[in-house]
Amino acid sequence: MKAILGIQMMRMHKEWKVLLTWLLLPLLLTVLTFSTLNKLGDESKVPIGLVIEENTTLSDNLVKRIMDTDYLLVNILDLPEATDLLEKHELDSVFVIKDGYEEDILNNRRSQLLEAYSSNRSFAYFAVVETISSYVQEEATRTKAATEIKNLYEKYGSREEWDREEIFKTSKEKQEKKQLISTSFSFQWTPTETGSESTSLLSVWGIWAFFQIIATLFLFDWVVKANSKLIKVRWTFTKISLNSYIYWNLLFYTVLLFVMDVVTIYVLHILDLASPSARLFIALLGFRVTINILAALLAKNFTNSFFYYICAIAISLILTICGGAFIPIDSIISRWPWVESFSPVYSLLHGEIAYGFLAAIIVISIVKGGSQRAASKFPAKKLS
Repeated sequence: MKAILGIQMMRMHKEWKVLLTWLLLPLLLTVLTFSTLNKLGDESKVPIGLVIEENTTLSDNLVKRIMDTDYLLVNILDLPEATDLLEKHELDSVFVIKDGYEEDILNNRRSQLLEAYSSNRSFAYFAVVETISSYVQEEATRTKAATEIKNLYEKYGSREEWDREEIFKTSKEKQEKKQLISTSFSFQWTPTETGSESTSLLSVWGIWAFFQIIATLFLFDWVVKANSKLIKVRWTFTKISLNSYIYWNLLFYTVLLFVMDVVTIYVLHILDLASPSARLFIALLGFRVTINILAALLAKNFTNSFFYYICAIAISLILTICGGAFIPIDSIISRWPWVESFSPVYSLLHGEIAYGFLAAIIVISIVKGGSQRAASKFPAKKLS
């Protein structure tokens, strides 16, 4: 063990820059990818101006709904400034929440609740109008329902009475429980907690897993070098076998890389891209052990670094795509649940460990190691 660590320290002293690069590259590329996607997402939003002429409960609710709309970039302005920017084509459209908005809603007056301005370059005007109109219509319908309920209480002389806010709250709870449309197809810029698990189109751990698999496989090229024809001959003159050298170094790199994985979790947490949890740590540990054993097993079958790098890139793409990092595979998993245990990337995305895949590569490693030890034993011959 000491001899192996000594050899490894000599390698790290000479190649520490390469090692540090492969340790940091997955994290840096993941952050860079999401920064680029966030920037593109902001630039693709529709810029609109919003003029607020009254501050009431209903108007504030409407403003919040508009601000929370994903594809809108809302600018709170006064009317002269908003129309000026619209004329300069810096805004797609302008919407005015007029004074008396709440009073009109409560009195069931739905005509001309908002004012809208557009230009000859307002490419998204009609889509935005439909979205905001649906918000206003929803509030108006909810208010009318509350009014009708109060009238029924008065008509039948019921002693039990709900106030308007309580009716609004109950209505919203019913609406959330019975959505007309639900989808698991989404971009995941920041971690969100939902009642049911779903795979996002782009997730931080999916992107990280892709870069991490490539980095790990490339980092394990030391196995290829140790297994090359020129170096392999030297193992017959050492006390350490090639398999022992690989096993102890595998343990060393697993500890080193997992420490870097923990650092990655906290860096992504600081950037609001991930949330640390015990389940995540366990899933990452399982992913790390699986990928490291896979890298050692794969590299052991190559004596040429170039062909190994080509194979490493191909395997990284296959594992990531088949793991649902880029394309959702929930329908496949629902049909064949056993597939989940053989996909390390899919298991990582769902906070699980791919026990089937891990067990398979461990068995293959043991079988191949045993067969190589048996092949290395030659019968002794007596010389006459």
